[in-house]
Parts: sequence; structure tokens; C-alpha cells
Amino acid sequence: MKSDLLKLLDINEDGDVDVEDIRFLLVRHEWLFVAGVVITMGSLANVVGYTHIDSDLFWTCAGLGMMLEYLDDIRRRRKLL
Repeated sequence: MKSDLLKLLDINEDGDVDVEDIRFLLVRHEWLFVAGVVITMGSLANVVGYTHIDSDLFWTCAGLGMMLEYLDDIRRRRKLL
């Protein structure tokens, strides 16, 4: 089981799960899309009255999405240079 998980996390297939593998997994556009969907559905449920989500939690999620987008943009620009 552990070796299967390590194979799954070893993105660049160098035999080691290192910072580059984890960075590639964490900072991707798919995660930004998921964060956007969660924020949208949460705020819509709040407006309709299904939930009572604190606005601070909403802005925390929005800020996290912005930071991930910034990190992804910087990573892509460095690859181009």
C-alpha cells in the first residue's frame, strides 16, 4: 500500500517523493477550479439561506485561491524564462 502511494505521488518518476513532486500536485489549475466551485456554491447557499457561512471563512478561501493562482503563474513564468 505504501509503495503504491509513493508511486502515485512521484510525479517526475525519479524514485523519490520530493518538494518538486508535492509542489506540482498542490499548485495546479485544477485545484483553483475546485476552490472556485466551493466558494461559489458556499456563497450561493449562504445567499439562499441554506447555510450561515461566516464571511471571514469565505474571504479566507478566496485568498487561498488567489495565492495558489499567483504561485502557479510564477511557476509557469520561470519555466518560460
